[in-house]
Amino acid sequence: MNHPPTGERLHALDAVRSFALLLGVAFHAAMSFIPGIPKGMWAMSDNSPSAFLGDASFVAHSFRMTLFFFIAGYFARLLHQRLGTAGFWANRGKRIAVPLIVGWPLLFVAILFVWGLGMQKVFNGAPPSLAATPEMPKTLGALPLFHLWFLYQLLWLYAGALLVRAAVAALDRQQALRGFIDCVVAGALRWGAATLLLGLPLVACLLATPTWFPWLGIPTPDQSLIPQLPATVGFGTAFAVGWLVHRSSGALAAITARWLPHLVLAAATSAACLYILKTQPPFGMPQTPRIAFALAFGVSVWAWVFAITGLALRFLSGHSPVRRYIADASYWIYLAHLPVVMALQVWVGDWPLHWSVKYPLVVLGSLAILLLSYHFLVRSTVIGKLLNGKTYPRRAVAAPVEPATTDDVVASLHGVSKRYGKLEALSRVDLQLRRGELLALLGPNGAGKSTAISLWLGLHEADAGLVKLLGGSPQEIARRQGLGVMMQDVELPKDLKVHELVALSASYYTRPLSVKAALERAGITALASRPYGKLSGGQKRQVQFAIAICGRPKVLFLDEPTAGLDVQARELMWANIRALLREGCSILLTTHYLEEAEALATRVAVLAKGRVLASGSVAEMRALVSRRHIRCATSVAPGDVRQWSGVVDVSCDHDQLAIVATDAEAVVRRLLAADARLTRLEVKQAGLNDAFNALTQEAA
Repeated sequence: MNHPPTGERLHALDAVRSFALLLGVAFHAAMSFIPGIPKGMWAMSDNSPSAFLGDASFVAHSFRMTLFFFIAGYFARLLHQRLGTAGFWANRGKRIAVPLIVGWPLLFVAILFVWGLGMQKVFNGAPPSLAATPEMPKTLGALPLFHLWFLYQLLWLYAGALLVRAAVAALDRQQALRGFIDCVVAGALRWGAATLLLGLPLVACLLATPTWFPWLGIPTPDQSLIPQLPATVGFGTAFAVGWLVHRSSGALAAITARWLPHLVLAAATSAACLYILKTQPPFGMPQTPRIAFALAFGVSVWAWVFAITGLALRFLSGHSPVRRYIADASYWIYLAHLPVVMALQVWVGDWPLHWSVKYPLVVLGSLAILLLSYHFLVRSTVIGKLLNGKTYPRRAVAAPVEPATTDDVVASLHGVSKRYGKLEALSRVDLQLRRGELLALLGPNGAGKSTAISLWLGLHEADAGLVKLLGGSPQEIARRQGLGVMMQDVELPKDLKVHELVALSASYYTRPLSVKAALERAGITALASRPYGKLSGGQKRQVQFAIAICGRPKVLFLDEPTAGLDVQARELMWANIRALLREGCSILLTTHYLEEAEALATRVAVLAKGRVLASGSVAEMRALVSRRHIRCATSVAPGDVRQWSGVVDVSCDHDQLAIVATDAEAVVRRLLAADARLTRLEVKQAGLNDAFNALTQEAA
C-alpha cells in the first residue's frame, strides 16, 4: 500500500482535502455574482455580475466535490486499517454524524434568516411568498440539507464501502481479485487511461438524467435523505477510487509523475465544456453536442482530480505548520461558512462597486471571520476535539526553527516533545542517526524509545520540535520508500507462506531484493513454503527481518531484533547487520542485550524518562563511569577488600576475587602490598552495562 495503516498524516493529501473545502467557500461566494441566475435562486443577486466568475465557478464546481470524495476514500481505508470496523464507526460517528445532526438545525435557522434579508433586497422589500425562503422539496425524504449534504453522503459511502469490503473478503480469500484490481488501478494511472475510464459511469448517468443542468455540474443531493443516482455514481466512484489508490502499490507515485499531462488535459477539456455552453441559452441544456459535452465534462473532472493531487504530492509533501493549521481549520470553515458568506453578499450586494472589489471582500471577509472563530472558539475547545480529533493550545502558528543539518544525518529529532495525556513520553529530545552508522538506543521500559521510533516512522506527530527522515518529513511517501522496519510486536497474516509475505512486502518498493535473495540473507530459505502461523517465535523474527531488508532500505529500524533467537540465528543476524552497515545502510537498534549493543554499535544513546541522558561511542560511554573490573587470585579476604577506599563491590568467582573499583590503580597497589604472591591479575575498563546502570540510576 502507499501508506502504513497506522500512519496519521499525509500532508500533501491533507492540503488537497482542505483545498477542496476552501474552494467551496470561494464557489459559494461567487454565486451572487453569476449572471443569468434567476432571482430568488440564491440569497442575493449582486448588481455587478461577472461572466468571468461564472466560468470560473463552473470549472471549480465541476471537480471540487469529486476531489474531496477521492481524498475521503483514501483516508477512509487508512482509518479503517488503523482502527478496525468498530473504531472506524466510533470515529466517524463523532466527526461526521455529530456535526451533521447538531450543526444542521443551527445552520438552517441562520441561513433562513440571512436568506430572508437577501430576498428583501433582491425584490425591493416585496419578495414573492415562495422566494422568501429556500425552496422546500416535496419529494419522499425531503429535507434541505444545504451544504451539509456531503456529510450525509459520506455516511452512506462508508456503509457501502465496508459492506463491499466484507463481501469481497468472503469471496476472494486468496486475494486474487484484489491483486488484479490493484494492478489495474496502478496500470490505468500509469498509462493515463484512468481519466476516461473513470468518467464513463458519470457520463452515462448524466446523459440518462433528464433534469441535468450542465452549468451546475453533478446534481447536488441537498434536497432529500434518499441518495440520488448522479451524486451516488459520481461521488461514489471517487470514494471507491480513493480507497483503491490507498491499497494499490505505486498508485500515488503514478499520479505524482503525471501531474502536468493531467493539468493540460484538465484545462483543455474544461475549455471545451465552456465553449459548448456558450452556444446554449444560460442554464439551458446542450442539445446537439450533448454527448460531446458530457464526455468532455467526465474527463475534465478526473483530470482535475489527478492534476491537483499530483501537484500537491510533488510540491507540498513536506510539513508546514501554516498549511497544517489551515488544513485543520478548513473543516470548521466549510461547515460554518454558508450563512457568513451569504450575509456578506447581502451586505455588499447593492453597493455601487465593481465585482472585482466586492467578490474579494466577500471571500476574504468570510475567511477572516471563520478563521478567528476557529482560533478562539473552536481549536482549543471541545468542538475542536470533535472536528479535528484533538484540541490544540491557543497559541500562534510558528514553524520550529530547523537545525543546520548535513548530508550525513539521515534521521533526526530536534527539540522534540511528545505527550500522551498527562504522560510526557519525550521532553525536548535531540537525537541524530548518521549515514552508515548503527545507533543503539538504550533505556529502561517506558524511557521513550518506542515513541522516538514512532515519530521517525511517521506513526505519530511531535507536539513540539522537528522530526526529519532522509532530509524531509516522515509523512512523505518518498521518505518512507527508504525505510525498513522490524518492530517487536508484529502481527502478520498467519495463512500466507513465508515467500508470499516477503514478495508482498517487496512489491511496495521500487528496487527491492529478489525474494530468493532476501530469504537467503535472513537464513530462512528452508522456510519459504511454510505458513507463517506454523513457525516458532524465533523463526517468525527471522521472517520479519527478511521483510525489513527486502526493500534495500537506506534507514533500518530494528526493535529488539534478536529476542527469542537461538545462538546460531543470533550470530547470523549480527553478521547480516554488519553487512548492511558495510553497504551504507543506517541502522537504529533497540536492545536489552547490552553485549549486543557493545558488539554492533557505532554509537550509543541512553534514554530515561523521556530525556537523552548521554550519547557517544561505546568507548565514550564507558568513560562516563570511572569503574574498572579487577580479577586476581589472592589470599586477601573479600571482607577486608570491601572496606578499602575506592572499592564498589567484591565477589568471589571460583578461586578468584572479582572487584569493581573507581580507583583501580590504588586498589591494585594495595593488593600487591597485602599479598606478594598475588597471581592472575587482570584489570579491565568498565563495560557498557556499567555505564547504562550508572546513568539510569542517576536519572531515577
